[in-house]
Amino acid sequence: MGIPFVAHPVGWVILGGAGYLAYKAGKKSGQKTEEDSTKASLSDRVIKETMKAAYKAQQGISEGLDKAKEKCGTLWTEAKTETKATSDNA
Repeated sequence: MGIPFVAHPVGWVILGGAGYLAYKAGKKSGQKTEEDSTKASLSDRVIKETMKAAYKAQQGISEGLDKAKEKCGTLWTEAKTETKATSDNA
């Protein structure tokens, strides 16, 4: 019978190298898992982009309403002025 693998110094070097490689692979895997957990999920990113689009739409509508108010306010003032002028002349 031969010498057992773990009883030979070369066997210890091989086992040590394999253990070190397993340790490094586990460490990389742990870091990747940690990085993945800090990234926003796809659904969160979709919701965020939808909210941004809704906010932009709201801003556009608000600007349009402000312009309409300004225009109608001017028309209202002009109508009141014309009515007063015709009332005073009568």
